[in-house]
Amino acid sequence: MVITVSLPPFLGRTEAAAFRNQMLVAMEQKESVAIECAEAGALPSLWIQLLHAAAASAKARGLSVTLKRVSEECRQSLQAIGFDPAQSALVLE
Repeated sequence: MVITVSLPPFLGRTEAAAFRNQMLVAMEQKESVAIECAEAGALPSLWIQLLHAAAASAKARGLSVTLKRVSEECRQSLQAIGFDPAQSALVLE
C-alpha cells in the first residue's frame, strides 16, 4: 500500500519536524509514501535533506518515497544541489 501526502504550504522547521514524524509512522507501518508536489515551489535545503533521508531509510526497508507531479521550481531546487535521480533512493514522477 502507498500513503499519499501533500507537502505543507509553508516549508519551515516546525512543518519539517511534523512531516518527518508522518514519514516515520508510515515506515513503521511498512507503507511506501507518495508525496504530492504539484503546488510546491522551490524546496529549502532542509526539506531536500529530509526527503533524501526518508527515501534512503525507506529503501533500506524495501519501501519507497516518490515525489509526484513535481513542479518546475521544485525540480530546479533539486538540480541546484546536484540531485541525480539515478543515484538517489528518492523517486521523481
